Amino acid sequence: MIEIRHLEKKYSGKAVLHDINCSFDKGQVYGFMGENGAGKSTLFRCLMRIEKFDGEINADAGISIGYLDDTPYFYSFVTGKEYIEFCLKAKQIPVDKDKIEELNAKLQLPLHRYASNYSLGMKKRLVLMALMLENNNFNVMDEPFNGLDLAGTIILKQWIQQVRTENKTIVLSSHIISSLTDICDDIAYIHAGCIVNHYQHKSADEIEADITRKYLKL
Repeated sequence: MIEIRHLEKKYSGKAVLHDINCSFDKGQVYGFMGENGAGKSTLFRCLMRIEKFDGEINADAGISIGYLDDTPYFYSFVTGKEYIEFCLKAKQIPVDKDKIEELNAKLQLPLHRYASNYSLGMKKRLVLMALMLENNNFNVMDEPFNGLDLAGTIILKQWIQQVRTENKTIVLSSHIISSLTDICDDIAYIHAGCIVNHYQHKSADEIEADITRKYLKL
């Protein structure tokens, strides 16, 4: 569905991503983890073409991509309802008020209030609601669990599992290893701007031990 080949990214001449190569297939959930500043968010921003980069990112024709930033930003004086409607109209999706209300019965958001005044967890829920309603076949989520409470985390995991069964793709990052091992088919570890390892069918304890021994030198 999407293939990254020899991706490089520099800021002011300093390389922050080095020769990134990976691919994302339908019906799979891909996780990324790494230390702060390792390059996860930069990679996601390149994938979304928010950042310029060297190398190639090739995607299937007609693919629709959704994005959840690690720190969602909302303009002042825009309500949660208006944000949802804007996201749907931007993708030429009809605004179904009944569907919004039905979904919000689970997410419990004050859609009449300004989104910029929401807590971080509420902002994450609002962007998640937009992604759910957009029905993209490829979703990129940077630290989606950060700021979510238990109920929000459960809702997010349930949705990820549903998306997988619909043969759609999820790419996400997290500092919490167990949150990735619970749901991911493949987990990539980024260290100093490089993908240095992939983990499949490993427990959180096994991954943590391997990372500690090989890369963190603790």
